[in-house]
Amino acid sequence: MKKYMEPPLGGMAYLYGSNADASVSSRFVATLTMHLKPVVLEQALNEALKRFPQIAVGVGESDGELLFVPLDAPVRIFDIKDADQPYVFGDPALNGYLFKISVSHKTICFDFSRALVDAHGLMTFVKSVLYRYIELNGYPVSNDGTVKLLSGSYFPAEGGDPMPRMDDMSASRPVWYMDAKAVAVPPAESVREEVVQIRIPQGKLKGDKMQLPNVPVTFLAPVFSHAVYESLGERMQAGEYVVASVQIDLRPYVPSASIRPYTTPVFLAYNRNLDDYPYNTVLMSQKKLLEAQLKNDTLAYSAQRKISDIERAFDSKGSVDERRHGAKEMFSRTVSMSTYDICRVGNVILPDSMQRYVTEFYPLIPSGPYMFSLTVVNYRGDVVVTVSGRRDVNKVCGRFVELLVRNDIDAFIADEYSFIPMDNSI
Repeated sequence: MKKYMEPPLGGMAYLYGSNADASVSSRFVATLTMHLKPVVLEQALNEALKRFPQIAVGVGESDGELLFVPLDAPVRIFDIKDADQPYVFGDPALNGYLFKISVSHKTICFDFSRALVDAHGLMTFVKSVLYRYIELNGYPVSNDGTVKLLSGSYFPAEGGDPMPRMDDMSASRPVWYMDAKAVAVPPAESVREEVVQIRIPQGKLKGDKMQLPNVPVTFLAPVFSHAVYESLGERMQAGEYVVASVQIDLRPYVPSASIRPYTTPVFLAYNRNLDDYPYNTVLMSQKKLLEAQLKNDTLAYSAQRKISDIERAFDSKGSVDERRHGAKEMFSRTVSMSTYDICRVGNVILPDSMQRYVTEFYPLIPSGPYMFSLTVVNYRGDVVVTVSGRRDVNKVCGRFVELLVRNDIDAFIADEYSFIPMDNSI
């Protein structure tokens, strides 16, 4: 069996989980300058699956375990207007694939199972598809090495599982670590995600705020946490904190060419109140809490704790249902440690000849059982913050923007919409 047919450790729980326990899907949205031609996009996608065979898979079962199985069926393109249809990963309507591609006018939505790739891996795939689509349409584009061309060959390391290597690293508990009790929020009944996008123009940042694009989480998390804190009001009990689960891409720390899931969470408790301290004081407190967890040995501690949780959930050779129960329990423990989730994808780097045709390019992770999920990306001179949730989204995002502006960070709400994320089961 090829290595990429084995579910990666970091994606295992997402294969057995559901949105009731944790968001099992992620989305990338791209808007072009040109109206889309579905037939041409299908051609680009079918070529991409030959270049990325680790994505051309469905799910099979063997001895009580779920495994990836190779597929060679053509990709189907859907209309975004059909987003309310209850499609699930592996649905026959998707020809068994663990992704769904939807289009509307000039916009493409790539919905993917998090068992396959993380945000970095999905961005790698989407960049390759868009490059080829633009090329097939006859527009002049040239690669500068930042896009994997579909004419290239599959590189086995791209389909390998990088997560186990973290188990071999020297690890230590962070000095500033806080196992703070996160405020618990009852799950929302609606499955529909409300999405608000906030943009921060980099050209308008001044003074110390000019560092925001490089370390956005430390600048944004305390402000968003305060907006959440205000929205919760009397629901918070003594000793509870608003806690952000910060998803850290491990590639900059322990390099890997893999596009498989390769992240670990670190936790950022909001322990200083913007009403009681100046913004810079709160910022410094949050910055120290985060930086203490971003050293190699402390990141290894977080990653090894995640690996241990996964192995404990799936150490039995039980049935698929028993493994689903293990995933449910694991996610329950993880989710109880934080109020909301935040993922920084970093800078979107496209060749100049390609970027002129791509006006929007951003990731989105549904909130699942969290109160909110934030993704942050730098693109075309903006810090783009996309917030997804199922309660109080507009209220909290409006207050978030007010607080940013009050603290000399120019920000504005650029878009609002809703959608129903994909799931593993109805």
